[in-house]
Amino acid sequence: MINYKIKFQFIIIVLLISLQSSLAQSKKQPVDYVDNFIGVRDKNSSCVLGPQLPNGAISPSPQTAPGSVNYDMDGYIMGQPIRGFGQLHVSGTGWGKYGQVFISPQVGLAVGETEHDSQQENEEAKPYEYKVSLSRYGIKTAVTPAAHSAIYKFTFPKSDNSNILLDVSHNTADIATALKLKNGNFLKGTVTFTNSDGTEINGYGEYQGGFSDGTYKVFFSMKLSKIPQNKGTFINGKINQGQLTEAPIKADDRIGAYVQYKTSENESVYLKVAVSMISVEQATAWLDAEIPAWDYNKVRDNAKKIWNKELGKIKMEGGTESEKRIFYTASYHTSIMPRNKTNDMMGFEKGESVWDDHLAVWDTWRTLYPLKVLTNPDMVSGTINSFIARLKKNGRVKDAYVAGKDMTAEQGGNNIDNIIADAYVKGVKGVDWKEAYKLIKSQADNERNGIGKNENDKIYKTLGWIPGGKMSCSLTLEYAYNDFCAAQMARTLGTKEDYEKYLNRSQQWVNLWNPEAVSDGYKGFIEPKNIKGDFIPIDLKKNWGSWQDYFYEGSSWTYSYFVPHQFEKLVTISGGKELFAKKLQYAFENNLIDYGNEPAFLAVHSFHYADRSDLASFYIRNLKKKRFTEEGSIENDDSGAMSSWYIFSSLGFFPNAGQDIYYLTGGSFPKVAVTLGNGKVLTVTSKNASEKNIYIQSCKINGKVWNNPWFTHKEIENGGTIEFVMGENPVFKK
Repeated sequence: MINYKIKFQFIIIVLLISLQSSLAQSKKQPVDYVDNFIGVRDKNSSCVLGPQLPNGAISPSPQTAPGSVNYDMDGYIMGQPIRGFGQLHVSGTGWGKYGQVFISPQVGLAVGETEHDSQQENEEAKPYEYKVSLSRYGIKTAVTPAAHSAIYKFTFPKSDNSNILLDVSHNTADIATALKLKNGNFLKGTVTFTNSDGTEINGYGEYQGGFSDGTYKVFFSMKLSKIPQNKGTFINGKINQGQLTEAPIKADDRIGAYVQYKTSENESVYLKVAVSMISVEQATAWLDAEIPAWDYNKVRDNAKKIWNKELGKIKMEGGTESEKRIFYTASYHTSIMPRNKTNDMMGFEKGESVWDDHLAVWDTWRTLYPLKVLTNPDMVSGTINSFIARLKKNGRVKDAYVAGKDMTAEQGGNNIDNIIADAYVKGVKGVDWKEAYKLIKSQADNERNGIGKNENDKIYKTLGWIPGGKMSCSLTLEYAYNDFCAAQMARTLGTKEDYEKYLNRSQQWVNLWNPEAVSDGYKGFIEPKNIKGDFIPIDLKKNWGSWQDYFYEGSSWTYSYFVPHQFEKLVTISGGKELFAKKLQYAFENNLIDYGNEPAFLAVHSFHYADRSDLASFYIRNLKKKRFTEEGSIENDDSGAMSSWYIFSSLGFFPNAGQDIYYLTGGSFPKVAVTLGNGKVLTVTSKNASEKNIYIQSCKINGKVWNNPWFTHKEIENGGTIEFVMGENPVFKK
């Protein structure tokens, strides 16, 4: 006989469990979807694992033994033992930097660089907190950040010899294996116990190496929640118990300090630390203002709240749990760098905007800054004001700027111009645009000098192109677009003479177009010329690498589509729309263009000018599927440039940065709400969107039927709606 009472109770239990699961899902906040291991577990994207606030100045994160992988730019390699925890890192970059103010909790005391590695267990990483168990010692570690400071919680086992080590000399540049960098040197510094009970430690270090020129200093202020039973310093492995200060005798001496405790089982000792680029006093001021008490949970909860607000600016609905994790993690990665170091950089006035860690603008101008124009225009205006301040201080503004130092070696053009022009044409507020134009004019008149090692490079401004040499073709193309951006600002802020001069220069790239150059049966490519004006035959398929001849990180196939301001002309000189589309499709099908690398971001969107918007949609979805998974990307995230590419491509429109237009390719998710900087909301819906339904069937913008493959910023600057209907077959064309 069936026991209906038991059966009924079972059904109720199942329903309750289902309801609880549903409620748990509905209560998830954007920050809960972020997986910090995306971009880390792939061992290529080089994203920082530890937490920080949006564009925060400090980024506490674990560091490991280097391992055999060439992408340890933030000092962490998945699967390698943890060496300790640094407070400054870069994220998603191809070069290393920072890693300073290095902390290692231990049982026993080992001060050598490689002597305190520990395997990890129960590793958890969220935007607002990192936790791990160091299995060698039985120590649980947790850390959560404020803007310039962080608080650690070390939970020790029972021991008479629990220690916390501070290594002042350590930095990640001296362990980076990429490009076999060997100049990550500790030059000088000090470490000092500043009170009698040993709970306060201050100091600094001066370093060189990594991606920027010159030396830089990192100052720190540290406080401990428990009085140690012993304390001391070390130098080159020699432990000096009871000594209160230490300094190196020569460069690359290893110095630091330690505190020793007697701990009971599961006893927690807290450590607060702040960093500054200008002084110990400033670090102490940051620490006292940001984390005045020993309330770890309060700091963590505040960090979580801040991230929820930031990530909530772009909210998606629909999609799988996996898609949400990928989407919100990408959104998270767009708010790591650059870093706001206002009031914390030598040589700048109090209150003067300083944004640091541009590594590098060559990557981020194309996608990250246009995204922030929508969601965080204050960050964009702050960055531009920082550019203006740097010009006044240094007389120049290079694309890469890390630790308050320019990187003289440029990857491409003078691309801060493109950021400024993009913000200007889109009406970003909070910038003195007359001062911004002075910077643009300085760039156009005083820069555009190539790599600076060849006199032939410097004739770009008179000739309109650079004769064959290192990066000569890619520099010519990028300078041409820089000049176009300068011309757009000169038209309203400068003189007619400047406007015409810059506009004319922007059109001279065509001098490097060889209509007779042939590759795989297709004619017409960018090709180098010698000083006499004769074309230099080259392998048009060859990727020339970094700082090598002709092209930077690309081939002629790639750069032959980099004319963001003259796509119509490119289509014409390529033989018309049909031949243009056929040639470009051939390139994508045969992997001749890496459209997941920055120089080719816009290449796929040039299909729009050949009436083949469907092909733009197809290849974008193809790239999203291949490159963006929970394992991460197969390339660097490039300081959020790739993640910003993913966000725009998921929304279904993409910027031509430096201009006010966006290309339509169709959304990936049923609904995404974008809260703009002015508080208005742009809602993007994509009816029927799925893995197969990738083509736009129809589109409305603000309720108006839209038949063009692009729209202008004016259409969305005050919010509104973009309504896609998606389908399996392409129908939407110009």
